[in-house]
Amino acid sequence: MPKKILIADDEPTVVALARQKLEEQGYEVKTARNGKEAWDIMQNGPVDLVVTDVVMPVMDGVDLYKEIKKDPRLADIPIVIITDNRIFRESFQTLGVEHFLPKPLDSEKLVHKVEYIFTCAELERKNKQALILGANPDVNKDMVRIFQEQGCIVGTSTDPIEFISNCLILLPRAVMIDVLVKGDVPSRDIIRALRCFTRLSSMDILVFTQFAPEDIGSMQGIEELRQAKNDCMEAGATKYIGRFTPATFWEMVKDKIN
Repeated sequence: MPKKILIADDEPTVVALARQKLEEQGYEVKTARNGKEAWDIMQNGPVDLVVTDVVMPVMDGVDLYKEIKKDPRLADIPIVIITDNRIFRESFQTLGVEHFLPKPLDSEKLVHKVEYIFTCAELERKNKQALILGANPDVNKDMVRIFQEQGCIVGTSTDPIEFISNCLILLPRAVMIDVLVKGDVPSRDIIRALRCFTRLSSMDILVFTQFAPEDIGSMQGIEELRQAKNDCMEAGATKYIGRFTPATFWEMVKDKIN
């Protein structure tokens, strides 16, 4: 599906040239003569990038930018500001704008800027990696689904040695480890092994359990879970997120992935 670009500018000839050039590159382009038209377009369907002039009738580029950033659905859309005014540029930079193009808008420079922004976004998306080490295939599958819905690349393993090797190769943003991993290498030792490598020293290690207290069935089992959690935290885990539940999982981990 082609990326959708919205251009807001009150100079029709400039906009027409820019649109033609972008469409030649395979992008879908929508245009607006002012910020109000651009805002209405964004309310009727998502776009992937906004290119806007500053001085326009009805609603200028500053007000358009502020409206976009106030809307949680739209706040992460990249915005390119068209201006050759140093004061305008510095003002937008204080608001957090990173991308600018000079006036009059040059179609070739616009294409290069668009390709640069989308390339950087793709690289960042690919770096939103997570790895899961869990004994329950159904829980692993649910975690993978939730991560993928959020645009993350995620892998799973049930073998501790394979898991550690993948961490060293992929350098994920975060890993999820079941505190009750069974086998020759318990969870606490896996975490200690990961923390031995300098390149993984700052990686977030989130530990969880698939069990609710009522699933364990005995005080001995509850104590085993409590001890396993404490051992993992002492070994270097970043955070214990508790029992895995699909409804709350993303809220528990998103600050470690984004």
